[in-house]
Amino acid sequence: MTAHKGAEELAEWLRAQREGWSAAAASWDEWFDAFEAFAAPLTVELLARAQVESGLSVIDVGCGNGVPSLAAARRVAPNGRVTGVDLAQPMVENARRRAASAGIANAEFRVASADDLAGLGPFDAAISRFALMLVPDPDAAARSIRGVLRPGARFAACVWGTAPEVPFCAIAPATMRSALGIEPAAEDAPGPTRLGAPGRLADVLRAGGFSDVAEATLRVEPRFESVEEAARFYCEGSGTIRRALDARAAADRERFESALQRALSACRCDDGSVVMPSTVRIAVGRAG
Repeated sequence: MTAHKGAEELAEWLRAQREGWSAAAASWDEWFDAFEAFAAPLTVELLARAQVESGLSVIDVGCGNGVPSLAAARRVAPNGRVTGVDLAQPMVENARRRAASAGIANAEFRVASADDLAGLGPFDAAISRFALMLVPDPDAAARSIRGVLRPGARFAACVWGTAPEVPFCAIAPATMRSALGIEPAAEDAPGPTRLGAPGRLADVLRAGGFSDVAEATLRVEPRFESVEEAARFYCEGSGTIRRALDARAAADRERFESALQRALSACRCDDGSVVMPSTVRIAVGRAG
C-alpha cells in the first residue's frame, strides 16, 4: 500500500465513521439508559485502573455521549479538569448538553480523532471506553494518546472480546451478512471485536509506548425488555447498521429486521427479556 493510498483510505474511513455515528447520535442518546445499565460499571473500572483522583487532568478518547467524561469530571473535582474527544460532532454536542444539564463545569468536549490529538494536554490520565477497536490504526492511536500524557500517567482502555464471546456485538452483523448477503469485513478492519483476542489490547498499549501493561477480562450482561426492543436498539443505535440499511430498499430493511428478531430470540429468557452475556477486555499501561 502506498502512503498516498493509505491516506485516501484513512480519509474515507473517517468520513464513513463520522457520518454513521453522526446519523446515529440522536437515537444513541435515546438508548442511553439501556447501554449504561451494563456499561456504567466499566467506567468505574477504567477510572480506578487509570488512578483518576481529585485534582487531575484527564482525557477521555472516544467519549461518545460523554458519560465516562462526566464520571471522571465528578471524580477530579473541584480542581481537576476533563477533556472528552469524539469523531462525531453530534456526539460531542450530546456530551456538552449532558454536562450542562448535570451542572458539570470542569469538562469540555472537542471533535477529534484518536490518532490526532496534537495540541491537547498534557494530561495526568487517559481513559477510553469501546473506541480503540474502531480506529483504523490502534497502535497509532495509542501513540497519539501517549503523546498527550505526562510521564507516569496511566491509560486505561476497554474493548469487546472476540465475536463468539460477545453476542451483543456479533448477532446483528452476522444476521446482516446472512439476510442481505453482505460480505464480512476484513479480519483487521475496524470493528467491535477486532481487538478482542486475549492479549491483543495489551499489545496495542505496548506498541503505543506504554509500560507496566496489564490486561484483564470482565463480563457484562446487556439486557433488553423484549426481542422487539433489542432489534430496535441495533437498527436505530448502531452507526454501522444504519449506514448499511440506509443504502437498501425498504424490503431489504424489513427482511433484516425480521431475521434479527429471530436471531435475538435465541437469547430470550423465560420472562421475555433478552440477555446477552458478553466479554470485555480491559488494559492499563503507564506512560514512560
